[in-house]
Amino acid sequence: MQNTNPIHALIGVRRSGGDTFYVRRSEHMENYPGVWSLFSTQYDPASVEDVTDLEAVRPIFEAMSLQRLGGVPIRVKSYLTAGSSDKNPMGVNVTLHLYEIELDEEPRLNKRYYTDGVWLSAAEYEERCAEEVCGLCLRLWADYAWMKGYTDRPFIPHRSHEAVAT
Repeated sequence: MQNTNPIHALIGVRRSGGDTFYVRRSEHMENYPGVWSLFSTQYDPASVEDVTDLEAVRPIFEAMSLQRLGGVPIRVKSYLTAGSSDKNPMGVNVTLHLYEIELDEEPRLNKRYYTDGVWLSAAEYEERCAEEVCGLCLRLWADYAWMKGYTDRPFIPHRSHEAVAT
């Protein structure tokens, strides 16, 4: 039986200059196994009164780091944007909040969640992932990066209309 509960997730964007750090989701991930994505974790929206309050979301990101990134210290630098969509293969509403994050050292990826990580420019991401589906998190990040002048255009794989995150 398909889960019809809405999904709420926090997305961590790690960037340096014109490059963003992407992770390949493991084949064990329930949603979009094997695709390149951003750091993400689901959360209970009742546990956070104000998602723009960086101190309020810090414990969720710390738990994500312990579970998925080898416990590497993580700093939530800023709240970027949010989005919601039910246009995904699961047919459930997904609400995401994107944050810019920094890590004190390279993550030690838990292979159960992320099998690889790489720094890519927008053009490199688009080329590498041209035939992959992408989630709402990448659609939000691509639009945000373009609007803020981090890239010269929105960058998303061709199959982005089939997307969901986390």
